[in-house]
Amino acid sequence: MSVGEDVRSSLDHWSAGEWRQSLWHATAALEQTAVKRYPTLTPEEAFKETIRADVDVFGAMAGPDIDFEESRFPLPVGSDLSDQRPDIADVLYGVHRYLHGEESAMPAGCEVVPHVEGEPLFNIASGRLWLRASAALGLLAVSVFSPVNKGEQIPGSYHLGWQQHIFHVVGWWGWRDHFREIVTNADVPRVALDFSPEWDSWRPVG
Repeated sequence: MSVGEDVRSSLDHWSAGEWRQSLWHATAALEQTAVKRYPTLTPEEAFKETIRADVDVFGAMAGPDIDFEESRFPLPVGSDLSDQRPDIADVLYGVHRYLHGEESAMPAGCEVVPHVEGEPLFNIASGRLWLRASAALGLLAVSVFSPVNKGEQIPGSYHLGWQQHIFHVVGWWGWRDHFREIVTNADVPRVALDFSPEWDSWRPVG
């Protein structure tokens, strides 16, 4: 499937309330986008680098009140950071591999839970992750607005929403900088997530 086809499938599943399938296609779209952006890196390196480079885009759509640059997650997933404390890029890559059949990527498991306004994006207990389907929207935003995807195809009815703004995907492929201008002007306060009790039993992977 192309990036456009995965974005379309993800939004179709989203509309049907099929959250796991929506996230599956969203991570697939991100993986394809990442390989296009960083063709000399491994797929894992490219995936994580894409998330870290556009973490503001992901956060604006998935969890605008969360400081993803500072948040760390006490999960048993591999990290290439110096302290091995997983960041959002490490977590999302682990979710991607888990959803695509590599259960060893998240040995404690990952449950995709329904999108509910006002509910936390993440819950973690004993290394197990409960992830709201809202994460799919953040991944889709990174793919749709990435400049390498200009020229991708999708019917005109598909869109992403942010506050009062509606972004019709067909006209927004590659417009990352303009999207950033819009969300930056909103100046939404962000706070790093605190999983203090879970760090007591966390151990780095690898």
